[in-house]
Amino acid sequence: MKLIDPKDNIDSIVSMVRNAKEFVVFVSPYSYLKGWKRLKEAINEASDRGIKFSYYLRKGEGSKGLEGLSVCLFEVERLHAKMFFNEHVPVISSFHLMNNHDINWAFVIDDSVEYEGLTDFFKTYIEPEAIMYDLHKFKF
Repeated sequence: MKLIDPKDNIDSIVSMVRNAKEFVVFVSPYSYLKGWKRLKEAINEASDRGIKFSYYLRKGEGSKGLEGLSVCLFEVERLHAKMFFNEHVPVISSFHLMNNHDINWAFVIDDSVEYEGLTDFFKTYIEPEAIMYDLHKFKF
């Protein structure tokens, strides 16, 4: 694992999204992307390229700041994990995807066994609990 310099946390996520070839998964219980134009553009560009993009939020937190994103949104009860990955690059972090100036850490995982462990955790504990977000709740 490699610690990402805090000033590069979002750049590493943008890069991971832009380099995706098949899919991207975001797990961030609390999200507010207003003001993060580059990240939102990278997400929509990936979707336009045919990348499957799944975004997992904590149940009841809503989609504030996610307007205009071309993603499948899911809600998960009691979600507190934060992870972001594509088919090759996983990032784990202490930060929620919120545009603020909190001090947080993030690690990029560069080991295939650790990547498999992360994706197994996701498939075991998060994905089965996910409910597709009701798009009628969106207030655009």
